[in-house]
Amino acid sequence: MTRKTRRVLLGGAALLLAAGNVWWFTQRSTQPEPDFVLGTTYQYASIPAEDSPALPRYDAIKGSWVEKGHPINAISDRIRPYRGSDVLGPWVPTSYLAIGVETTAGPDQLYPIFVDLVRAGVCDVAVVPDGTTPAPRGEIDVMIQHIVSVRDGKGAVLKCAPAQRAAAPSSASR
Repeated sequence: MTRKTRRVLLGGAALLLAAGNVWWFTQRSTQPEPDFVLGTTYQYASIPAEDSPALPRYDAIKGSWVEKGHPINAISDRIRPYRGSDVLGPWVPTSYLAIGVETTAGPDQLYPIFVDLVRAGVCDVAVVPDGTTPAPRGEIDVMIQHIVSVRDGKGAVLKCAPAQRAAAPSSASR
């Protein structure tokens, strides 16, 4: 093989490798984006077992929340303060919403719930499946999940931003 032939072959191989790299790094991902992204707070909420049937539930057909069979005007009114004593992670929620779901609820049933919660500014949620066995002291321990983002019906990503609460009255006086 002559030097000229070898140089042409090596140049062709280099161009082929460069074209392969360009193709590899510019191709689009074929994996679908998730409908919702959850993050854990590593904090647990203790829900009294007798309160479990009365937790708010989302009616996907009507697109509204119900509690004990009655409609709820604002789900954010059901937010509970978090009073955890053990800090297990770097981020501790100040409040959370406890909701009830069916035992068989999967991603398809949870998706509309999370979309509605994000739109209401509720980012931290304790999901209590029906039939959860309480601990010996009569409470159900459920991990508080942080809703990072959801996709709306049009495919746009909605990042969860907690709703602003009214500030407490100031104790300063004139």
